[in-house]
Amino acid sequence: MECGIGLSQSRDLIEATHEAARQAREVLRGAPQGALIVSAGDPIPGAGSIAREVLGCIPVVGGGSAGLLTDSGVVSHGVAVVCFRSEEWVVQSACAGSAAVAPLAAADRVARLILSGRPNRRRYPRGVALAFGDGRTAQGVGPFGSRWREIMGPKLKSVVSLVPDAQALYCGAVRDTGPISVLCLEGPGPVGIGVGSGWTPLSLTCTATRTEGSLVHELDGRPAAEVYAEAQPGSAQDPTRFPLGIALPEDQWLIRNVLAIEGTSLRLGADLPAGTEVRVMAASTNGLQHATQDAAVTALKRLEGQAPSAVLVVEGAARRAVQNGSGRREWEMIREQVPAGTPLLGWLTASELIPGGSGPVTLQNGTVTVIAFP
Repeated sequence: MECGIGLSQSRDLIEATHEAARQAREVLRGAPQGALIVSAGDPIPGAGSIAREVLGCIPVVGGGSAGLLTDSGVVSHGVAVVCFRSEEWVVQSACAGSAAVAPLAAADRVARLILSGRPNRRRYPRGVALAFGDGRTAQGVGPFGSRWREIMGPKLKSVVSLVPDAQALYCGAVRDTGPISVLCLEGPGPVGIGVGSGWTPLSLTCTATRTEGSLVHELDGRPAAEVYAEAQPGSAQDPTRFPLGIALPEDQWLIRNVLAIEGTSLRLGADLPAGTEVRVMAASTNGLQHATQDAAVTALKRLEGQAPSAVLVVEGAARRAVQNGSGRREWEMIREQVPAGTPLLGWLTASELIPGGSGPVTLQNGTVTVIAFP
């Protein structure tokens, strides 16, 4: 696969979209088959159509982000475009549309649109789906993930960047994408994906005894904020440093960021059902960075000896913030693993849906995902 990446920090985001698209196309030295567009700053109405003015009538999907990750640091205002081209790969795009608001309906519609356009009629597609979703997708992650996997099968790896509700989702010329838009790349070779966390448990296990969506009122029958404060070393002035963790198989953790302490309750970055067993988590900068390095190594190893044509990085914004300005070193650790000259781009998300081992995608608030293309 050939990949071209363009980046513009023009103050006018429409011009930035044009410029980034031109750069990406020039790197490919020809017309792309599909493109991903990621913006930082204000949403760009019609971004897909704007990019198509340069790239042609191809699948274009994307969304907003909390920042773009580049070799020069974090870009808080700008546009990045990633173009793809290959004789062996099929690139398609689809979005749920305004009618498919419920997560189950959105998964069903997008999956079936992609399957209907496949020239290869094998039962399940193989490759990677890069998607952007809003809060509606996050709230219905269980039904969405199960339905998506049921239709698309286990061979398609999916990474979904969840954006704040105020941000826009992009999908070609579609004005209202609904809760999710997807770029599907299907081909014969492997796509390497590595996921890193770096959080470790700080407290004993406790049970969420009273919750209301993402608001946790009680842990072990006591005010949640009180139990949470007792588990921390020192002050709880910065709750983002101490998320809650839910144990998963193989020593993995499902991370739920604590966004705020509201009275005696905790406001999390995603819903937490009553009865869930959790632990207060913590992480050192070294621990987070080594987890990122391991994710990069894993992604490259899964290319089965092929050199990467490009590497993308999707990281939770809260995870990045915990590193206290050391994020540059984290980026350098990824760059050190990637062959010299390989295009490298990343972006920050509010939350992310990532491959959950042998099961469907899981909603995370504090991971980094490295995606290596063959």
